[in-house]
Amino acid sequence: MMLSKDSTYLKTAIKAAKAAGKIIRQSFGKHVDLHYKTGSDFVTNIDIDAEKRIITIIKKKYPEHSIYGEESGLEKKDSRFMWVIDPLDGTTNFTMVNPFFNTAIALVKDGEIIAAVVYNPILEELFTAEKGKGAFLNGNKIHVNDKNNLSKTIVTFCHGSKKPEHIERVIKIYSQLKRQANHTRQVGAAALELAYVACGRTSVFCMSNMNAYDVAAGALLVSEAGGKVTDFSNKRFTINSVDLLATNSIFHKRILSIIKEI
Repeated sequence: MMLSKDSTYLKTAIKAAKAAGKIIRQSFGKHVDLHYKTGSDFVTNIDIDAEKRIITIIKKKYPEHSIYGEESGLEKKDSRFMWVIDPLDGTTNFTMVNPFFNTAIALVKDGEIIAAVVYNPILEELFTAEKGKGAFLNGNKIHVNDKNNLSKTIVTFCHGSKKPEHIERVIKIYSQLKRQANHTRQVGAAALELAYVACGRTSVFCMSNMNAYDVAAGALLVSEAGGKVTDFSNKRFTINSVDLLATNSIFHKRILSIIKEI
């Protein structure tokens, strides 16, 4: 059993994620204040409180760093470092008392993701990774699976944008994936779905028209766990990518070819 040795950056991210997780866990299954941001996107007071707590912890340690939070937006500083935060990834699941949600925090240096935390406070599963140091679940090293039969593995998918043309696109992607991979799911928490690819529970996750805070932390988990992460054109994934495909590597070319046909 290999245990992780966390850097100061990662220790700060873990501290912040667990503090946010405490807020979320204490409110799980209880009444929350909910209001709509734009269109059908909504936010709860728990999202906002959790993000404030994360930012407070990060700023205390690294006041000079930039911060990009889903709820608060971008606070730009003259720094090579930027923290990318989704305080409650899977808000819809949270409001329907479905425990598949997480807090996701990533640290980006010069455009490259170098540290990541994805934390499910209900199952108390803490996924962590640092660039070049592997990926871990509760301190134990994890790796993608070696499944090679698409019809006998699990594929998950998601989409960020709710514009009609983007929804139509993801429906077409799902239609093709479902024909070739029977176990296809839209689970509703992108960072945690990426963590599941990283630890071998699933084999493929794809997402279109997303934001960086949706996937930054999870993308590093998959790559550090031996998987492959690109955009839909098979270009290297960055925080500026619009689409993401993460696999156990074995299925990557096949999924790309399915998406290309759409």
